[in-house]
Amino acid sequence: MCTQYKLIIFKMFHFFSLLLLVSLPIWVIRFDVLVLKNNIPEQSATEYIEQLLLLFSIFCYAYMGWDSQYHRRAAVLVSAFFTCMFIRELDSFFDRYINHGFWIVPALIVAIFAIGYALTDRKNTLLNLEKFINSDNFSLLCLGIAILFVFSRLFGMGSFWHQVMGDDFVRIVKNIAEESTELLGYTIIFYSSVKYLISYLRSSTNNNYINE
Repeated sequence: MCTQYKLIIFKMFHFFSLLLLVSLPIWVIRFDVLVLKNNIPEQSATEYIEQLLLLFSIFCYAYMGWDSQYHRRAAVLVSAFFTCMFIRELDSFFDRYINHGFWIVPALIVAIFAIGYALTDRKNTLLNLEKFINSDNFSLLCLGIAILFVFSRLFGMGSFWHQVMGDDFVRIVKNIAEESTELLGYTIIFYSSVKYLISYLRSSTNNNYINE
């Protein structure tokens, strides 16, 4: 009975933690618009939080790759994917201080390195990618990526909001709609990445490396 109570309490705590987590985009957007009085530009609290969530997500997979030879190559692929996303988020920095569109150069270097490294041991890479995809957390990760790359882009299309508001079009409304859903996507990606890390830390098969 005591164990059942503990489980219920833990699940309730988990539930309320999720409520707080998914409210993060709203509070950050409110801080930008109502406190900082901006229209969510490239240098804003919203953008900085998105970058932080990406960094934490990268760290989750990078740690697994650093800690376990068994998971290393698959973890490098996943962390490299999110690193490329992080570099893309810094495009305004590259545009300002180097050259417009320069972000593609470091992103390509990271991608080529990660793919090349993964191909040095295809058997373990495929084995761990299969395990990664079969995880219960994979669907959640895909949901976050889908919200980020598809829903936020479609929902934030300028043409859509021009049609909705007509002559009363206000850009900040469009920005709020796009950036809030984008931040929600990053939040879900971060949450699923933390769950992947927790599952890894609980696993008893972290070192089952297969030699060629």
